[in-house]
Order: sequence, then structure tokens, then C-alpha cells
Amino acid sequence: MRLTCIDFETANPFWGSICAVGVAVIENGKVAHAINRLIKPKPGYDLFNRDNIRVHGITPEKVKNAPEFDAVYPEIKPFIENGIVAAHNTAFDVPALEDVLTIYNIPIPGFEYICTCEVARASWQGLKNYRLKTVGAFLGHTFKHHDAGEDALTSALIMISAMKAIPADDVHVLADSLKVKMGTVKAGEEYVLSSIKKERRAADKTDAETIKAETCEFNAEHPLYNRELVFTGRFADGMTRRQAMQKAVNCGARLSNYVRYNTDFLVKGGAVLKDNDSPKVRKAEKLIEEGMKIKIISEEEFLEMLK
Repeated sequence: MRLTCIDFETANPFWGSICAVGVAVIENGKVAHAINRLIKPKPGYDLFNRDNIRVHGITPEKVKNAPEFDAVYPEIKPFIENGIVAAHNTAFDVPALEDVLTIYNIPIPGFEYICTCEVARASWQGLKNYRLKTVGAFLGHTFKHHDAGEDALTSALIMISAMKAIPADDVHVLADSLKVKMGTVKAGEEYVLSSIKKERRAADKTDAETIKAETCEFNAEHPLYNRELVFTGRFADGMTRRQAMQKAVNCGARLSNYVRYNTDFLVKGGAVLKDNDSPKVRKAEKLIEEGMKIKIISEEEFLEMLK
């Protein structure tokens, strides 16, 4: 079994502004390959943010003579393409990889991925937190945090330790045993830069408490009447979240900003690319497992209920 652990550091808040990459490849239960490279961000994305420098200590001067990501990627690609990737925060590292490939017009490869933070949380309960430094210390591992190579090696240690504890010699077996969801990136799948996604999410953010019904007359037999709804994602047909919320309350529905025990329906917009992109979906799934009668519905189901 081969598992590739990755870690990126960025020059600024745009996740594609990679200035360091770390890779640790696990084969037969051991780290067989390790890569640690400084990267010069692509021109146009290479402005170094003071806060980012404060975290990782990488400055423009340090990467002045470093290669750009497109020159280093051929060395990394064989360990990622059609394989399994792990990182301590896949919600960052996977989109960062997709971002940097996109700005270089490099095709995004297909691969599966698993978050070592989730693996650690499921494997060793009771830690004060599950940051990489905390989990590394728990495992007796001392390392320089925010050094991409050392962070990747620490992620590899987490996977090796967790698989020994089960025991499991396959990542899928580990994920099933710990009930940790794995994600998938499909080769050739349409991708939107993370910065654009953030802008869309910000535009879609609507405080549920600000949405008031435009009528006082409701049909008590309507399937949404007196039901609590939470929305996540963007509607693929172009309807804004505010518009969808307004239609719901006009039918007598109640709205909430958060998934909770009182939630009846979580409406998932079709523009959610992956279930694990939405913390609300994860929260709903967890409550459903605990016996709560929450129903996750698609935008198509929601629109049909409106009728």
C-alpha cells in the first residue's frame, strides 16, 4: 500500500500561492520517500503577506532562486495521481493543490484523500486539541511546525501510528474502522479557485433571523409549514440563498443558521462540489447517526416541496 502525505505553506491568503511543499510517501508501513522544497509563487500570486511570514518564516528572499511549482510538480505527480493522499487539514491542502495546478493550467489528477486530523481525533480521544503539533507531541515526535517537509512527515507518523493501533494495512480499512470519511478528486472535474468560492460563500451568507415572511396566511398542510430549515451550498439554478430562504418562510417554515437537534431539513444546494466541503452536512450526518430525524434534501427536492 502507498499513501502520500502532503503539506503546503502559502505566501498569502490565496491558497494557490504555494511557497513550500512537503511530501512523505508511506510504503509498507514506513516512509519510503520524502520531499521538502521551497517554491517561488507564480508571478501575480507572489505577494508575501506579513501574517503568513510570521507563521512559516518564509520570505521573498528565501524563495528568490527557488523553482516555481510547475517545475517541481513532475517529481510529486507520480505519488499523487490515482493514489491516496493524506494531510492534516485536507480542507486546505487539497484545494491548495487544485488551486496551484489550475493557475498553471496543469490538469488536476484523480485521487482519494483522508484527513489526518480526523484520523487523530477518532484514534486518540481526550487530547486538548488535534492540531498537528499537539498530536505529534502526543506521539512523542518533536518537529519544526510549519516546515512543509516536517509537517508532511508528522502527518505520515499519525497515519502509521493509527494503522498500527487498529491494526490495518489499508487506508480504506482504517477509515471504515474509525468512521472517517474519505474524499475523492476526479480527474478532469470542473474546478473553481478557492478564492472565488470564498467570494461566493460570502455573497451567499444570509442571517436566517433577518428573513421574515411576506404573508400572514399559511397553509398548515404544506410540507414546509412549521418545519425548521437550514441551507448549505449554492443553488445550481442561480437562485440565491436569500431567495430560497424567503420562499421557505413564505410557506410557513422556520429558519436557522445552524444544524441542531430541532432541524427538520438541511437543504443542500447543487453547487456543493463535495459533501465534506460543508460542515453543516457533516454535523447533520452526525446527528442522524445519533438518532435525530433530520433529513438532508437536495435543491431539487426543496423546489418540489415548494410546489
